[in-house]
Amino acid sequence: MPAVQLEMSKPTVHVLCSPDAPSAAFKELLYGLEEEGIPWENDTKAGGALPLAWEAAQASRLGVGVGMDGQSIVLHFNKLDREQPLYRIPARSLGLARVLGANAARLVKKLPLKPLDGR
Repeated sequence: MPAVQLEMSKPTVHVLCSPDAPSAAFKELLYGLEEEGIPWENDTKAGGALPLAWEAAQASRLGVGVGMDGQSIVLHFNKLDREQPLYRIPARSLGLARVLGANAARLVKKLPLKPLDGR
């Protein structure tokens, strides 16, 4: 019997965005991930930020997902309750989007998270 080769997805933080997610905030989020050196992959899907973040975290081999819609960006971890994400920030806050991306990466690396309140 021939060996079957399984496609294993590489470990990445998953980012799911609704079609109305602001592209500027999306870019800032990715800059934050890249600054910390963690790979990501993204897709567009209809839905709200919270369910998208939960789905992304469940699909990620790293257990970390981000969901984004026109109103908010949510960082979720697969070990948390579906309705209790780690962070939720306004989608139009570019500075916070970058910090949230860095925090998604830091969650993977088990490093202290950066404050989102400016301190």
